[in-house]
Amino acid sequence: MLGRVLSGHKTALAVALVLSLVAAGLSLAQPIVVRRIVDGFSGGAPTHTLVWLLVVLVLAAGVVNAGKTYLLTVTGEKAVAGVRRDSIHRMLQLPVAFYDRTRTGDVISRVTADTTLIAQSLNGGMVQAVAGVVTFAGATVVMALIDPLMLGVVLAVVAVAVGLVVYSSRAIQQATTRSRVAVGELGANLDRTLGAYRTVLATGSGKRVEEDLNTTITEAFNQGRTIARISALLRPVSSLAMQVAFLTVLGFGGMRVAAGKMSVGDLVSFVLLLFMVAMPLGQMVTAVITIRQSLAALERIGEITNEPTEKELDAADQRHPGQPAAHPSHSKDPAAVSSAPPRITLDNVSFSYTVADTTAPDGEEDSGTSGAARRVAVIDRVSIDMPAGTTTALVGPSGAGKSTVLSLLEKFYTPDEGEILFAGEPIDHVSRSAHRQRISWVGQDAPVIAGTVRDNLHLADPDADDRRCREVLDKVNLFHRFASTGGLDTVLGDRGISLSGGERQRLALARALLLPKPVLLLDEPTSAVDTDNEQLIQAAIAESARGATVVIVAHRLATVTGADQIVVMDRGRVRARGTHRELMESSTLYHRLADGQMIT
Repeated sequence: MLGRVLSGHKTALAVALVLSLVAAGLSLAQPIVVRRIVDGFSGGAPTHTLVWLLVVLVLAAGVVNAGKTYLLTVTGEKAVAGVRRDSIHRMLQLPVAFYDRTRTGDVISRVTADTTLIAQSLNGGMVQAVAGVVTFAGATVVMALIDPLMLGVVLAVVAVAVGLVVYSSRAIQQATTRSRVAVGELGANLDRTLGAYRTVLATGSGKRVEEDLNTTITEAFNQGRTIARISALLRPVSSLAMQVAFLTVLGFGGMRVAAGKMSVGDLVSFVLLLFMVAMPLGQMVTAVITIRQSLAALERIGEITNEPTEKELDAADQRHPGQPAAHPSHSKDPAAVSSAPPRITLDNVSFSYTVADTTAPDGEEDSGTSGAARRVAVIDRVSIDMPAGTTTALVGPSGAGKSTVLSLLEKFYTPDEGEILFAGEPIDHVSRSAHRQRISWVGQDAPVIAGTVRDNLHLADPDADDRRCREVLDKVNLFHRFASTGGLDTVLGDRGISLSGGERQRLALARALLLPKPVLLLDEPTSAVDTDNEQLIQAAIAESARGATVVIVAHRLATVTGADQIVVMDRGRVRARGTHRELMESSTLYHRLADGQMIT
């Protein structure tokens, strides 16, 4: 994956490599000039030309290295920005199921913290190491010409150092992976804590939460310490190897100079070349460490980029064997989807979640075998017909599977069995993006993004003018709430913390009303509002229902007594259906629910 990340920066990397090679050539020329200068002393005095040439070589090498460093730093930042853009682009196209099993804070950590290691792999010596190999090879050739025997000693020491580095580098990658996982877990736990900060304070659980966070911090520290320990052992390897080689060359070379088998200029040049061998060896150690760390980070990022997006799922058969499969050629563009209210039909639909324990997400009990991961039935052979332009209410006890039906209609999930039809056409034949363009959705949690009221409304229609925004706010009795705090420019805070639960629900409904669509899905739209506001919301829903097929999930039956049909669900199955009056007479379960809410 590292090669794929860097492939978009081939030109910059090629230029950096050329600059590295030029710098290596300038550095290699310096010992040769020094040799001639030193030998010139024995013959009288060196020429000024050689001295000035040495000065020029040193200055030129410094300038080239500065340009190379700048280019690599900028290229590294561009690579990181590219990975972040690609990751975020993919994250916003992943199916809901991915986020069901992945913690948000950990995903954020991968895109923010882990990606910085990519830049380090460039700045830490990737290109320098390549150029260092050239420097090493060039220095080796010149040293061989000066004295092959002493070169053999140097290469023996270097071989030992290289072996230790290569052997230990895998441990660094493994420790880095564990470290990034711990940091991701820390981000996820902190996100969870801050998201429920008021609950943490109210329950007095701050100390326990802090201890849990500190445990994760300790794990990240332990892995970081492991990396530091290995790095501390590896980084001095090159220095120690060069010190041994230097002392050996100095002693052995001194004897050869005394014996007249080597000139002083040769010895000085050989020593300078030896230091040039030390430089690429150090670059190789740094490059191995940083590349191993970046590979660990890219492995975690790859879990996101390798996850199939909704578009890719649209183009592939994701259904179980024996079920109708969506063919890529059938997938429609948004413009091809009708804007008329459709007849919605669920035909013998079943759906299961994958869970890791014995409890299903909706609280259903499962009779299957236990294990590390298994399928738990939430919807079992459900068939519902919703005529075009009518309002259908789904009611029943908690865990009955009502919200799951809405998720299936929205194509957040794909049924295990059965078929869902809009206007007689399987929704598998329409891409997810096109399908959702005909649906307005108001979720049970009524999420609010940090920003202004206008920002939240523009999620539905970025082109809506202020007049239209004020109209929909007035329909849900919210306009006066913001009139004295800045109107549409009122800042709502993170997760809409400044709003009550009922206000968040009404704002979510206003967002859905801003851009009318042929299908309106409402999940508990009045669960957190008072009676007066409930009547306003019912009126707003009734107005929207004139040009749409509406499906409402409700615990408060007063919200849906006027629905065209009410479907009673329990334990993932349809138990009864009819109008309010019909169900009061025919359904014991519905009658019990109505009595509990004092509805007649």
